[in-house]
Amino acid sequence: MLRKIIFSILCFTALLCSKTTFSQEISPERNSEYTFTLNKIKHQEQVDNVTTQTGTIKNVSSCKLDWLNYKMVVLVKEGGTHGVLSLEKIKAILIKNNVALVKFTKKEIK
Repeated sequence: MLRKIIFSILCFTALLCSKTTFSQEISPERNSEYTFTLNKIKHQEQVDNVTTQTGTIKNVSSCKLDWLNYKMVVLVKEGGTHGVLSLEKIKAILIKNNVALVKFTKKEIK
């Protein structure tokens, strides 16, 4: 009888510990600004395609591409249930439109 009680208590404790140990913290929601430095932009069609396709990515609030300065600024809602910006999708869009990525920076907007 004592063994059953101890076994039950141990099982309950193990279950309780595993439930709290494996919970994942959710990051707070934030707005971020990504600035992409680009190259090989030659046609207005490239600018239009890149801005339109980037704007359809989940969590992207706005996308502005400055053709003369080769800079694209993307505002994104991140954290919480939003997740993060998929840089792989950005790279795929740029490759598809024959635009080269030189570098990018990210900063949090308050």
